[in-house]
Amino acid sequence: MDDKILKNDLSLDKRKLLDKYNLTCSEDYIWEFRHSKYHTVKYFSHKFAKNHSTLALVFYINRLCYAKIKYFEENLYKYESYKYIFKKGFSKCEMYDMEFLFHKPSERFIDIRSLREIKSIEEFKRFCKILEELE
Repeated sequence: MDDKILKNDLSLDKRKLLDKYNLTCSEDYIWEFRHSKYHTVKYFSHKFAKNHSTLALVFYINRLCYAKIKYFEENLYKYESYKYIFKKGFSKCEMYDMEFLFHKPSERFIDIRSLREIKSIEEFKRFCKILEELE
């Protein structure tokens, strides 16, 4: 099936995310990154893309576990999405384009890539507790 047809199943934010990461859909309905010089990287199914939030897709692309997705989705009202632009510094952006989460109560930035360093659920619970204590 044509990617354009499948993209129409998704919100504008999700379509922008697919375009940003240059993802295409395989015959088995997996959104993936293909490049002639690299191995194909499979990210998520079309069903997953339809049924989950843009935040979940961003976290999935960044290889973050479901516990992290769930925590931040449930607490999203405490955060704003940002990216870093060299000449401007931290800039608010749409969810699909984010690199950082700004924790409004503590006024701290969380680099979503650094969340990958948290390997165990116990360590993630400690991280969440620290955030909650800063509120």
